[in-house]
Amino acid sequence: MELKKLDQSFYTDHPRIEQALDFDMQSGTWTGNKVRGHGIVTIDVNGLLFAIPARTNIKHNAAFILQINRSDRQVKGMGLDYSKSLLISDLKYVTSDVFVLSDKAAGKKLIGKEQHITNQFTKYVEKYISAIRKNDLFVLNSFDYRHTTLINYHKELGIENSK
Repeated sequence: MELKKLDQSFYTDHPRIEQALDFDMQSGTWTGNKVRGHGIVTIDVNGLLFAIPARTNIKHNAAFILQINRSDRQVKGMGLDYSKSLLISDLKYVTSDVFVLSDKAAGKKLIGKEQHITNQFTKYVEKYISAIRKNDLFVLNSFDYRHTTLINYHKELGIENSK
């Protein structure tokens, strides 16, 4: 499992993805100076391909932490942020460019972890689907789900007509 980059065309072809990294909710546009080609890993969940971005300052548990941040008790660390996953409708949006983390040792922690990360992310998605169907506000308002990008993919997740 290695980190890749999203192609710039993804942002052009998907002009609005609420809660995504670099998406400005107030203006409803991608923040031009911040769309920087995040490092992502791709995960298949029930035939849907998701890009999970690497993020520096993750504060919740919906993540695979690669490097623990010991200097800030509010921040868990740097890793893959499940809550900011993006649905990839076409592999053309994933470049062949390898994204190298500034801490190469952290990047090596992905080696051999594909099944573990896939299992964790699948559980994250399934819990979201269940919470939507049950209108479980305890889960939906939790720190792990209150800012999830999964809100953009109800149709694809088969929950567009749920409560």
